[in-house]
Formats: sequence, C-alpha cells, structure tokens
Amino acid sequence: MHPRLARLILPAALLGLAASACAAPGTSVDSTSENRSWSQITDAAKGQTVDLWMYGGDQQGNAYVDDVLTPAAAELGVTLRRVPVADTKDAMTRILAERQAGSTDGAVDLVWVNGDNFATGKQADAWRCGWTSQLPNIKFVAPRDPLVAQDFGTDVDGCEAPWHKAQFTLVYDSARIAEPPTSMSGVLRWAKEHPGRFTYPAPPDFTGSVFVREVLYSTSGGYAQIPAQFDQGAYDELTPALWDALK
Repeated sequence: MHPRLARLILPAALLGLAASACAAPGTSVDSTSENRSWSQITDAAKGQTVDLWMYGGDQQGNAYVDDVLTPAAAELGVTLRRVPVADTKDAMTRILAERQAGSTDGAVDLVWVNGDNFATGKQADAWRCGWTSQLPNIKFVAPRDPLVAQDFGTDVDGCEAPWHKAQFTLVYDSARIAEPPTSMSGVLRWAKEHPGRFTYPAPPDFTGSVFVREVLYSTSGGYAQIPAQFDQGAYDELTPALWDALK
C-alpha cells in the first residue's frame, strides 16, 4: 500500500520551541532565529519544556515518545511532555483560539497532525514555517518527493517535518482464511464473495479514509494517476470506478 508520513508541526501561535522557549533568560528572539546553528539552538533550549500534543490512542506512538524521545530530549537538557488528545482537532481548536486571542505563550509547542488539520492550520497562518531546514536529519529526506513536499495536496513549504513513515497492513485469521488476498483488487473480490465479513470505518475516520484512498489507487491504476491537487475533471473521471468497487 502507498505509505504515509506522520508529521510534526510548530504552531505559530506559540513560538515556544523555535523562539521564546529557546531564549536564554533575559534575552529575546525574533524571526532571525532561523539563522542559528543547530548547536546554538540546542544550547538555548537547555532548561526548557516542550509540550507535544498528539493523538493518545496509538500505544506504539506513545511508547516511542515516552521511552525514546523523552529520554533523548532529557540528555539535551529539555523536558519533553506528551499531551494526549482524543482527536487532533482538540489541539487545533486550542491553537486557533489562542492565535485569535493574540497569545504568544500558548499551550501547544508541537503537534502531530494529519493532512486535513495541517491544511486548516496553514490557511489560518497558524504554523511556524522555515524551521525544518535547521534539523540535522532533514538531509536524509528527499525534499522534492511529493510524499514530503505536500500533505494531502497542501504544499508543506517548510511548515512541518516528517517524523516517521507508516504503511497499512492486512491482518487475517489463518484458521478461517487459508489463502488471503494479496492485492487490493483481491481484497475487493474477497469482500464481494463473502458479504458481511469485511468492514472498514466510514470516512472521515482516518483509517477508513486511508482505505478508500487505497481503493481509489487500485481502481485508477496506481497512486501516480491521482493528481496531487484536487482536480474536478480527474475526480469525475476516476471516482465512478471507486464507488462501483465499494458498493
């Protein structure tokens, strides 16, 4: 299946990690902070606390932050606090409300977002941009890869950084299914041959939306056939086969 990236965002409503929270006591930081070296950034960050807001229902993600990232940040003198939310929109609501109120010292330093919330925040000018080029490991990321350069059709423009890649996997009971399908077309064929035994969450649920996109990739001849930006002509041409497959 087509992979997806999980991404991290710096809200502009709170310039904590990139600006204010990285300032040494008694100093101020302006937009020129983007010109700092990484060593200057880590030195200024010592003693600071970063609140990472993220979906709390992913146990593996929670464990990674708690068991790997938090100790690593502590070695640099930074306290990383994971703030679990039931829905990323809860973080978005907080960010947009604080931005509307003119707050520069809000509650959200970093947030793990999906494409929908990223687009909402970008339209509201809620993200701190231009900071990703300062990350040392960004050299391992292909900046022109559409998977990196765009998030659900929205140009990233240095406003978010990928932090891991994930793929969806078909899980089945071998005691019940001796020969599982090995392709999306096979999954659809199996579902039609076994009515009532295959379900998926209805969009806009994240997993359900991903499944529908995977079906669209399959019925369209591959994800390369899908425009990065919404195109009404392509939608009218490609979706009839999608809806037919999902009946």
